[in-house]
Amino acid sequence: MKTVRVPEGMTELFAKAEAVVSKFFSDRVDDPAHGRIEIHGERYLLIRGAALSIEFFDLVRSLYGVQRHAEADEFSRAILFDLAHSLGRTDVQNLQSKMQLNDPLAKLSAGPIHFAYAGWAFVELFPESNPAQSDDFFLVFEHPYSFESDAWVRAGRTSDLPVCVMNAGYSSGWCEASFEQRLVSAEILCRGKGDSSCRFVMAPPHRIEEQIATYLAAHPEIASSAAGYRIPDFFARKREEEALKQRQDELERELRQTQKLEALGRLAGGIAHDFNNLISVILGQAMLAQRRINASDPLAKDLAKIIRASERAAALTQQLLAFGRSQVTRDEILDLNSVVEETARMIERVIGEDIELTLQLAPEAGSVNGDRTQLEQVLMNLAVNSRDAMPEGGRLTIATDTIGPGKVQLRVSDSGVGMSEETRQRAFEPFFTTKGERGNGLGLSTVYGIVTSAGGSIDVVSKPGQGCSVRISYPRLERIPEQSRPVHVDAVIGSGTVLVVDDKPELCELATQALQAFGYQVLAANSAEDALPYLADPHLRIDLLLTDVVMPRMNGVELGARALELRPALRVLYMSGHAPDPRHRALFAKDGAFLQKPFTLEVLGNKVGEMLRQLPHTD
Repeated sequence: MKTVRVPEGMTELFAKAEAVVSKFFSDRVDDPAHGRIEIHGERYLLIRGAALSIEFFDLVRSLYGVQRHAEADEFSRAILFDLAHSLGRTDVQNLQSKMQLNDPLAKLSAGPIHFAYAGWAFVELFPESNPAQSDDFFLVFEHPYSFESDAWVRAGRTSDLPVCVMNAGYSSGWCEASFEQRLVSAEILCRGKGDSSCRFVMAPPHRIEEQIATYLAAHPEIASSAAGYRIPDFFARKREEEALKQRQDELERELRQTQKLEALGRLAGGIAHDFNNLISVILGQAMLAQRRINASDPLAKDLAKIIRASERAAALTQQLLAFGRSQVTRDEILDLNSVVEETARMIERVIGEDIELTLQLAPEAGSVNGDRTQLEQVLMNLAVNSRDAMPEGGRLTIATDTIGPGKVQLRVSDSGVGMSEETRQRAFEPFFTTKGERGNGLGLSTVYGIVTSAGGSIDVVSKPGQGCSVRISYPRLERIPEQSRPVHVDAVIGSGTVLVVDDKPELCELATQALQAFGYQVLAANSAEDALPYLADPHLRIDLLLTDVVMPRMNGVELGARALELRPALRVLYMSGHAPDPRHRALFAKDGAFLQKPFTLEVLGNKVGEMLRQLPHTD
């Protein structure tokens, strides 16, 4: 045979293949007048070997620049290998159809001979080879005259890595199509990097490293020279593009999820607004009625039930607002351990006697900046979740600790049923619940909204049957406040004049009745336009403006600004059942001049009394 060298047992097979391929290439027509070279009716191209080897590497290097030669070479290797691999696959399929080759070994044997006739290289197949249609497929072969290494040798240059990239790609593509299984070739010796020959190992991609290691262990004399081999990253750029596309899809899904959460937050705020207005009327009128009757009256119990149901409904709207991150917060410096200890007394009553509550509070936990009410709500929501996960009783542990510079961790752990990984990943998803009709799916999403709005982070560690641990980290403050809880002021009979403005007549009437019951003089208006004449009248005494925020034409914030222009000493108290505009939160938080609807009559009386006491005393 002229075109291939093989072990003795394969001579007859390859001799037949040489005859077939020789016949194929003998049917050649050169037609320079029309720029055509045809072999067996197919058009071929003559391309200088160096253009697809050293010159291609140099061209890409020049495009990438001097500082990026390694990156340029990786790009060149990936492109050339993928191109040659595809050519090898299509060439064997073309030869198969033209020469009626069906047996995998027949197609394989035609490969090296086709390789030689096409000008790629002469091939020598080694005895260790095992061309089997299985995971044990293994070939060792050499290309003594590879066009790629020849180009480097002729140029008088050497490479740090093997250069016969297209030879490796073409041969593996040919064998892959012949045996109908994924294969890859790696060049372990190369004349282009100074070795005496160009030697290759071919195997399935998932076994190529193993096969090379086994071969080198059996031939230690070449192990040091072969140390610089590279496994071609088959279609690496395509996979990179797919990975990039996958990440882009993930980001788009995350964006859609974020947008969905924002939309749900806006929806929650809108629902809370409507609910709050309705609940305010129910709760307020029930409380007014309760004040007017004797405690022994049979209606007192019914009114108490209405009030309790209204308060539960009010708590739900607060969860909706917290989920939408729309609550107005009154941030203050909080001693974390103190808040936990005080809230724990309420938690003990909620979780029941069959659950053991343990506090593990680190003395150095320090302080955090946040809203006390919301932090209490976080603890209560997590405690209720833990209680529901321990229907037969168990242990609930609330712990604090420092976790590195400037961080403090609040940890709520239970010995309950735990969560599956799927449930854990969806734990903070709004309206997702595993409690059936007993849950509304807002508990943990509310916690998530509160924690992240306060600049903290939260995660869940849980496995089925191994309990659950919710870990919250907050920025830690060094200063311990002397007093973090605002002083509670009991509602008392007050004095002064309050202008009440609300576009809902029933709410305006309710606030009027409540304030009159506390002893205040009250002026009422159902719009900002109706309120302005009162404010502009110099003969009217007005100590406090109590205004709804969301009103048509002129809103409460605009009315408050206009009122202060007319009466600079006036106190303004805003109220709303709606999700506040972020632009107004600083104004609302100032001096606590905001009431979230619905509120009890006592809360209204306390807040009005508190603000009027801030007025300068006049005789």
